[in-house]
Amino acid sequence: MAGMLSHLVKTGSQRKMAFLHADNSANTFALRNQIREDLAKMPDASLITWYVEPTKSTQTIDGELAGFMDVSTIELPTDAEYYLCGPLVFMQSVRSALIARGVPAKDIQYEVFGPDLWLADFQS
Repeated sequence: MAGMLSHLVKTGSQRKMAFLHADNSANTFALRNQIREDLAKMPDASLITWYVEPTKSTQTIDGELAGFMDVSTIELPTDAEYYLCGPLVFMQSVRSALIARGVPAKDIQYEVFGPDLWLADFQS
């Protein structure tokens, strides 16, 4: 996702961008500074994070929320495209929540981030 965001910045995209991220804590958010810097270069961009272990110091930097990602608590544009990346269970949960909010399945793209399930079958 960070690479996609950097590409949008380099090509001068004028898209409205909401970058939603869930993690254990701000300290485990990979490429956090790069993402924040790229979002700052876009004309209409925001960052919302959900941390299982929130810290007071990040609350003024990110739109930080405690706990697991909950898309029912945020405004969803009607014409948005959604890109999900993460463990399969996480993406199933977020995708289901988006669909429940009326997002068409065709507008949700995803890439599994986690163990190679084919390799797991090969080793058994």
